[in-house]
Amino acid sequence: MLIAVAIAATPVSTAPDAAAEIARALTPRENFRSMILMTADHDNAFEEIAKSVGAPRADALLAEAAEEISFRYADKWEAGLAAAYRSTLNPTELADALAAIRRADRAALAPVSVRVGAAFYRNSQHLLRQATNDAVRHAAEEAERHGS
Repeated sequence: MLIAVAIAATPVSTAPDAAAEIARALTPRENFRSMILMTADHDNAFEEIAKSVGAPRADALLAEAAEEISFRYADKWEAGLAAAYRSTLNPTELADALAAIRRADRAALAPVSVRVGAAFYRNSQHLLRQATNDAVRHAAEEAERHGS
């Protein structure tokens, strides 16, 4: 007796992107928002807006703009963080970092965080500058629209 067996061709599942999983778990958008605000403050953007609407309103406008812009660029920012992990760590370090994230042990990332952070900063400065400029422009437009 002959039995024919049909095997359906199924794609071989690929390993998950460890770097992307790490980046997603680190929720970098909140950090991005803070960095936009720090960069805007360093650029003296706050003082310019505060001249027209006062310090409390300038704070609020910049915070709202940074929040909005951080969402607009969040995917790119997160992808940049993943790329930094991917390009900086060797496969063993990447696997160890992913295991630490899955255990919710962020402290275990400390040994590699300086290297990853340097690569991330180097490769993401242009996006931070673009996002900061957009946030400042948005806040200034709102200040002008609702100014004194």
